[in-house]
Amino acid sequence: MISREEARLGTIMSNFFVGLILVNFGIQIFVLGPDQVGYDSTWGPVLSVTGFALGFSLLFVFYITTKLFGGPNNPYVTIAGSIAFVAQVVTTIGSFAQVDAYNNADAFLNANEVGNAVGGVTSGWGITIGIFGLVALRTSKSVELIPRYGVFAGYGGATLIIVSTLGFALGILPDTLGIAVSALGGLLLYPLFIFSLGKAFTNSQNTQTE
Repeated sequence: MISREEARLGTIMSNFFVGLILVNFGIQIFVLGPDQVGYDSTWGPVLSVTGFALGFSLLFVFYITTKLFGGPNNPYVTIAGSIAFVAQVVTTIGSFAQVDAYNNADAFLNANEVGNAVGGVTSGWGITIGIFGLVALRTSKSVELIPRYGVFAGYGGATLIIVSTLGFALGILPDTLGIAVSALGGLLLYPLFIFSLGKAFTNSQNTQTE
């Protein structure tokens, strides 16, 4: 189980993640727009900061989720959670790569090239977090602690993230369909799942006091 402080912190970070992802995607969709190609020097630094904060908050959620649902009786959750945590660390530490390259006159690669390189390194990220979500939802404790909407959102979001990641990587999803699948899974369902994990952290404390 997790401590009361871990439950409080995990809930804060899950809510923080949901709020930030709306801001991050809102800038990309409504400010930059679908026609934006390459690094934007005005909004790029903002996206770097929000991207780092998103990844940082998600690390807390992954760690506490692994502790809550993992352990000796659920080694699959512990292992999948550890893999997802490491993948998230790698993704998070690359948040400032593009803005750093843009502001470094001696950089070997420009901001767009760095962005492509970082994206290539972290291309399996979606698969790892998707698998972790599916494995965590398979535990008996998750059914008791995660709200029902979170269970459905988790299964749907994790599946769609895996599908979109593989679809883009293998080139088998048309761009329009791939973007729709990615948005539905990554912008709506998976964030809703992360929000429900915050509720699960709180519910775990209520269960202990009963």
